[in-house]
Parts: sequence; structure tokens; C-alpha cells
Amino acid sequence: MSRSTSAPEALRTLRQRGSIALGIVAMSLGGLMAVLSVFSGEPSLILIGLMLMLVAIGWVLFIRPSVVLTIVGVELENPFRRTSIPWSHIEDVSPRWNLEIWAGGKAYPAWAVASHIERPKRSGVPGYGKIGMDETTLTAPKPSEGATVGSASRMIETAMAEYAELVAEGDSAAVTGREITRWWDWLDILCFVVPVLVVLVGILA
Repeated sequence: MSRSTSAPEALRTLRQRGSIALGIVAMSLGGLMAVLSVFSGEPSLILIGLMLMLVAIGWVLFIRPSVVLTIVGVELENPFRRTSIPWSHIEDVSPRWNLEIWAGGKAYPAWAVASHIERPKRSGVPGYGKIGMDETTLTAPKPSEGATVGSASRMIETAMAEYAELVAEGDSAAVTGREITRWWDWLDILCFVVPVLVVLVGILA
């Protein structure tokens, strides 16, 4: 299904700093090697393609993925696939190897938030504030920040509880009528197609 033309405002974008660091290293190394190969006098298309593949891996698999909390729900930006899940459809959050959001009896994993530490206790952990369905409570999107499975799941659980309160209070803005939507990310796909084509041209040349 195609993505809605009106993208909801992001309240918080979650990524893991370690993944971003690895992605930057991969992109820097791949980009540098590709440039050096081009200006080496005898450029190898196969080597250039492989280095461009390393750049694509750094961007698509490590830097670009994220979990975005919005006014209307959660958007999972995984490699090659994007998923938008409204708050009204979210049933549970599972902090396993990767953050998983359960909706409609199905688990949707979040590539961007992997488990590498134990989940901390929930007592005394503040939420990130009311979801805010009116203009007075909307704030500017917060910058991307490091996240763990535990912290991300607590944020989502807090937002779920706040959404339930709004529905119970009869807030009509909380009822969006949105459905779970998934779509292919053609930019991610293109990032891998180009290096593969370069390698193939190098092999056939």
C-alpha cells in the first residue's frame, strides 16, 4: 500500500548511536576507497562498485533506519520497508532482540533499535509528555537520540497510555481513522541496485 500524502509531525526519532557510528565509518571508508580508485589512473569498476556497496550498507542498514513517534502513531523505518502503525492499532510492545510492536495480532520489528543491554525497571521512569492532539501542546520535533530497546518500549507504552486517556475523555482528534500501512522504500533499493550494476559492468567489460 502506498504512503499517505500527508506525513504526520514527528515528536521523537529514535536511533542507536552505535549503529550510526558504524554507518559513518562504512560510508567514509567506502567513499574514500571509491574516490581513490577513480583517480588511481586505472580505475577498477568492480572495486568501485564494491566500495559503493559498502557506502550503501552504511546508509541503508545503519544510519537511515529509525523509529519515529508521531501524533498519530509509530513509523518504523526499516531497510527497504516502511511501516506506519496508528496508536489505535498498537496492542503491545515487546523488548526482545529487536524492538517489536504488536498490532493486529502481528509483530512488526524495528531494525533501528536492537537489544544489547538488559531492560531496566520501569519504576520512576518519566514519559515524554502528552501526545498532544491540539496545537497548544505540539512542540518542535526533537532531534534523533540514542535509544535502547527498554527506553524505546517505555516511550511507546507511555504514549499508548496517554492515547487511551484521550480516547476515554472523548477527544475526537485522537480518532484518526488511519490504518496500518506498509510500503517499499525505493531509495533504499536504488542505493543497492547502482553498486550491483557497476560491479556487473566491471565483470562484463
